[in-house]
Amino acid sequence: MITGEIRSLRQGNDTLWVLGFVALPRFGVENPVRFLVDTGANTTTIHPADAQELGIDFGLLTGEAESRGIGGSSKVFREKARLFFQDSETHIWYPYELEISIADVAGYNRRYPSLLGSDVLSCWYMESDPTNGLLQFTVRRTLSDP
Repeated sequence: MITGEIRSLRQGNDTLWVLGFVALPRFGVENPVRFLVDTGANTTTIHPADAQELGIDFGLLTGEAESRGIGGSSKVFREKARLFFQDSETHIWYPYELEISIADVAGYNRRYPSLLGSDVLSCWYMESDPTNGLLQFTVRRTLSDP
């Protein structure tokens, strides 16, 4: 079981977080990333703050695409990645090989958190009970190279 964290905001809204490990083979980078769980996002997205922590050279990104969401549209780059999440009880690592989005740097998104989207979340059963601080994911399947 993968466990996450629930953070309460001032207005009573809770945010759900899970720690993952991101490997971008083309860039030779591997680092942990704390993801905001976003059930409304189709794809997992690395935003600029985490991309810079990962050491991604934005000048080398290819595969330009447009991402649309509730806030409008933005430029992203599609990149093959390996994501890993650790079972908190057995310490087994669950792998996910897929294409993720890396958001282009823009003034408004420099501090946005990276998002874990339904491309990974659809592989899990999620239990969330904010009143008891419970956020856990049961892995139903993993993803191999697309």
